Amino acid sequence: MVPPGGRRRGAEFGVLGPELLTDPLAFLSAEHLRQGALLAHLERLARHPQARGARALAAALMEWLAVELPRHMADEERSLHARLEPYDTEGLLLRLREDHVDEREAAKALIADLRAIAAHHSPGPGFAALARRFASGFRAHLATEEAEVTPLARRVLSAEILTQIAAELAARRA
Repeated sequence: MVPPGGRRRGAEFGVLGPELLTDPLAFLSAEHLRQGALLAHLERLARHPQARGARALAAALMEWLAVELPRHMADEERSLHARLEPYDTEGLLLRLREDHVDEREAAKALIADLRAIAAHHSPGPGFAALARRFASGFRAHLATEEAEVTPLARRVLSAEILTQIAAELAARRA
């Protein structure tokens, strides 16, 4: 089926609805769940880069890694973590920011391979291993955020601060 406008868009992973932004912590948690599904697709593509639908899947994953993931990291670093710094006595937020640096670098390499797959070419020889490492590390990162950062934020951030965070997240998506 061709969508309105007459252009087939290939594999897509719908973005979360703006109504979730009324609770920015729930929004970020929902994004984490969605990212877990995207990681599973990345691993599947790494196993079968020439499978049926691989080109569209690669294009959708490129969009996630190039656009959505950096925006999500900005949400966390600039809006959430910045307000949690005074409550972080163990350096957790610094470790998560360091993870983000590594994840950004890995994403650049993955995007190059995904671009090749989207163009119906073979990825580089290290693509499968890189995709597995990225997925494994990113899942651990997400688990830490859900187990430690989100509960901390729920305990210490006021409704007023959460409203400010929600506005910042919405502005990044405008």
